[in-house]
Amino acid sequence: MNWKPDFSPRKSDPAASPEPVAPQTAPVKRETQTADILPYVVPMFIYVTLAGAEGYLPQLGSQPNPAWYAVAYIARLGIVAALAFRYRETWKDFRPLPRSPGLVLAVATGLLVAFLWVGLDRYYPRFGVMGKRTSFDPSAMEAVPRVLFYIFRMTGLVILVPVIEELFWRSFLNRWLIEPDFRRVPIGRVTWMSAAVTSALFATAHPEWLPALITGALWAWLLHQTKSLGACLISHAVANLALGIYVIQFRAWEFW
Repeated sequence: MNWKPDFSPRKSDPAASPEPVAPQTAPVKRETQTADILPYVVPMFIYVTLAGAEGYLPQLGSQPNPAWYAVAYIARLGIVAALAFRYRETWKDFRPLPRSPGLVLAVATGLLVAFLWVGLDRYYPRFGVMGKRTSFDPSAMEAVPRVLFYIFRMTGLVILVPVIEELFWRSFLNRWLIEPDFRRVPIGRVTWMSAAVTSALFATAHPEWLPALITGALWAWLLHQTKSLGACLISHAVANLALGIYVIQFRAWEFW
């Protein structure tokens, strides 16, 4: 009997030699990093800091020297606009813009905010700890510089301020109060706690604390209703535009 070696591959027995199974691991939750927060905070922080520094400008009578103040404001506008553009990846939070019903609601809320800001002016106490407006009167300036100042001032009020404030208050802070990893919270989600805290802090950031408190609550409500940060941006811009026109038309410099 002749024996020949068998070199053919042998079939493995699954029962005898099971395939190794990789251990299951839970997904790692990525923590919020400083780099995630800075784009929302830096423009707002620099804007507020530079605004506070304007109190140290040379004075002319009871208000800042017009030439110094105009230059300082334009410089502040330029610096903060550059920072906002540097962190423009946050602008995606404004999309999509609201459709017709949300747009109408945003405009109506903005007009209501402007009305409250002016209408409540004499009906609540002021607290020195909250600071005060510069109340700069540009009528001392020559005609051409005054018009240029109006253009820059309205640009800041209607475009720059709504962008940086909405990104800070209602995109970042509102969501961060709900969950520290705020990127996991969808834009438009608002809780009673986040609305109350953002409104209260918004009030402390303004000398006009009572209309600011109501404004913060209105814009939290608008965000909840429309699920659109763009609606809050439009509402904020409308409110500031209406208030700016009122200030110039009636020389109510105490509002800026």
